[in-house]
Amino acid sequence: MQSQSIASTMRNRLILFLWILLSFSPSNSLRPQTEAVQTDKAIEAIADSLVPELLRERKIPGVAVAMLSGNTVVIAKGYGLADLEKQTPVTTATVFQLASTTKPFTAAAIMRLVEEKKLSLDERLKRYLAWLPKRYEAITIRQLLTHTSGVRRDLRRENIDEFSIDEFKRRLETSEAAFPPGTKWEYSNTGYTLLALAAEEVTGKSFGQLLREQIFEPLGMVSADYRVSETGPNDAVGYELVNSELKAMPRVFSGWGNSGIQVNVLDVARWVASLSKRSLLSRESYEAMETPARLADGAEARFEFGGEKKASYGLGWFLTSYRDKKLVTHGGAIAGFSSEVNRFDGLSIIVLSNGKQGADRRGQADAVADALYDRLPARK
Repeated sequence: MQSQSIASTMRNRLILFLWILLSFSPSNSLRPQTEAVQTDKAIEAIADSLVPELLRERKIPGVAVAMLSGNTVVIAKGYGLADLEKQTPVTTATVFQLASTTKPFTAAAIMRLVEEKKLSLDERLKRYLAWLPKRYEAITIRQLLTHTSGVRRDLRRENIDEFSIDEFKRRLETSEAAFPPGTKWEYSNTGYTLLALAAEEVTGKSFGQLLREQIFEPLGMVSADYRVSETGPNDAVGYELVNSELKAMPRVFSGWGNSGIQVNVLDVARWVASLSKRSLLSRESYEAMETPARLADGAEARFEFGGEKKASYGLGWFLTSYRDKKLVTHGGAIAGFSSEVNRFDGLSIIVLSNGKQGADRRGQADAVADALYDRLPARK
């Protein structure tokens, strides 16, 4: 009896020790507080009838879709395949590359550093990057964020052109400015790479570490990472339509700050909810991010967006409209992947895809997002 009592006591102590260890381990503190998806059956029925049809028509391997009403996720679901060879289905845990939808994250990270007074929006970039070529000495942090700096759009020679930071600096040194700072608007991947390098310079941290500390970890985005070379079990394979056939594409990142984030759709939904709640930055910072850029002469920078649409650009976001509804949006496309985040008043649509088509910079995800919105009765 005594030996049984001793064994029972030791077992109870072991259970207590394991409970304490799990409760206070660093990894547990980063475990996401999973919000329940309050599925709207009517919206789910629309998505279930529409999305598979679009996958067939457009030859899209797979997509993950999430929609939010305010801060509440009303649908989160995967459709199609994450890996055609292995026949792996897309789920809400499937990880996709965001491509240029990284830019709003970069803008948020920069605004955090502005709030901490480590950067200043209207300070010249030269203050932070001493090696900057002389022709770019007058550009400011704000101009980089709003694509009005005049820095060349892209230093890549093709969509899958990967190179080092040293090579980036060499190419920047020999590139001519597109226009004088503040006089025009032109989308610039190069400008967002410069923002990431400035952030690293003033903090002494890698840009990936900054994203994790400032955004991913506070929001419990455990699937999110930055410029990861090795693929994991949940990673989708990227495919591109080549001569009407889907072809697996090499894994590339296309720069720093302008691209590079990989994440699943539920974690993007956590981020979108935080934008609505204004939870990571000050209200003033969020308002600045959604205020149209102005040129040096005071005129609002407006440009063609998606063909027939006119748009402005804030700090990391396109500011436009769709079906006469105000829309804050960003999309991205890279070898084999496309993504889209559309934020209407009270409604957000997120589409992540492992399909891309030709030179289309917004890719297949944009088409799915627009089609979903068109079917929703609420938009009328």
